[in-house]
Amino acid sequence: MATKIKIHDKISIKAIHPVIGAEVSGVDLSQELDTEIIRSIREAWYEYGLLLFRNQRISGDDQLRFASNFGPIAERHKPKPGANIKEVGEAPDWVNLMLVTDKKDEDGKPVGGLGHGEMWFHSDKCYHERPHRASFLYGIEIPKQGGHTKFSSLYGAYDNMRGELKEKLAEARVMQGYDYRNVERLDLNIDLDNIFHFSQPLIVTNPGSKRKALYVSRLNSMWIEGMIRDESEQILSELFDLTEDQNNYYEHIWQPGDLMMWDNLACLHARTDWPKDQTRMLRRCTTLGEPLG
Repeated sequence: MATKIKIHDKISIKAIHPVIGAEVSGVDLSQELDTEIIRSIREAWYEYGLLLFRNQRISGDDQLRFASNFGPIAERHKPKPGANIKEVGEAPDWVNLMLVTDKKDEDGKPVGGLGHGEMWFHSDKCYHERPHRASFLYGIEIPKQGGHTKFSSLYGAYDNMRGELKEKLAEARVMQGYDYRNVERLDLNIDLDNIFHFSQPLIVTNPGSKRKALYVSRLNSMWIEGMIRDESEQILSELFDLTEDQNNYYEHIWQPGDLMMWDNLACLHARTDWPKDQTRMLRRCTTLGEPLG
């Protein structure tokens, strides 16, 4: 990935994968950063879609301060009333920050959300009118095995689409949804009133990079609007495979003190499983994006 961006002389940027992601060095996120360094980070974020900051020692307030440079901090969307929260694992209320963990307190209650196990590729809040744009995940407690996060390039997926599909789907819309009880492909016969859902463009032009991206994921994308269901499923299956191609994603092996930030219009993320006797804890916040049209 050839870079065309101008980088502040106090920091360095190094690609971590051929199609997605870069490591940023020379930045202490526990301190307030000057506008020129933020500008360089923003340009790198546009260019690479995913940025890694190693060896950070930051509080929740530090994380929120840094994130606020990339948009308004997003608040939590609570599950729909019809969702079976007991099956999901009821997490404590939060406003801006969330612990992503399987840890429980002395009474056996979750101290965070999104508990244990694998998660399929998805994009944060793609099923709302204003999807969350930037996500920030900070490593606190990391299992000795597994619990990795995969980041898939939506630019790469679009670039690898067949030409006839690019033309056919140029103005297409896809119904995005999320069922809090489900960790696999959505039941396409589900009552939409019981889940969050929203129709989004299937192909988006990223407002930062100006590059086109394939805005679908196996966990969230239900059907292509106005298309016969069998044809929609056939096409979506092909598109999902493009996003999940092993050459199209970077798999991050976490270390305590890692801060990952990514653009939800540029990449998907997924999670691998880890042993049940090991604890995983990360801290998450996001910024609110704009309607996609």
